[in-house]
Amino acid sequence: MRRVPKSILQAEIARLDGLGLPELREIWQQRIGTPPQLTSTELTRRWLSWELQARVRGGLDAATGRRLRQLGKSLRSNPAIEPPSRPSPAPGSVLMREWNGVTHRILVLDEGFSWNAERYSSLSEIALRITGTRWSGPRFFGLRQTKS
Repeated sequence: MRRVPKSILQAEIARLDGLGLPELREIWQQRIGTPPQLTSTELTRRWLSWELQARVRGGLDAATGRRLRQLGKSLRSNPAIEPPSRPSPAPGSVLMREWNGVTHRILVLDEGFSWNAERYSSLSEIALRITGTRWSGPRFFGLRQTKS
């Protein structure tokens, strides 16, 4: 793995933003060595960005790579398989989120959550109290990813 300054890698990835699919495919061919099989400009840009970072900083760890291959094999053999859901945090877990310079700690209970010595039935209620706006509580506390 070669060391490339972070600023150079960031500049290279930022340069991809203004490019169309033909240009992205050309860079892909030059840098990755194989023609991309993607037809979406945005997906090609994102995947190429990941590949460039992975080649400089390292890609997936071995366990993650194995798990992804297993999931891919399962999906190819049975496309109706539902992807695994993320497990909920176990009772006793503490969720932390910094908001406007304040770190908030939420205790996961058997039924609900505790924050500031009060009980809540959902993380969304707590996120609303913290921010003053409606949020998906699991998203606010990093338990769910945002949709692209």
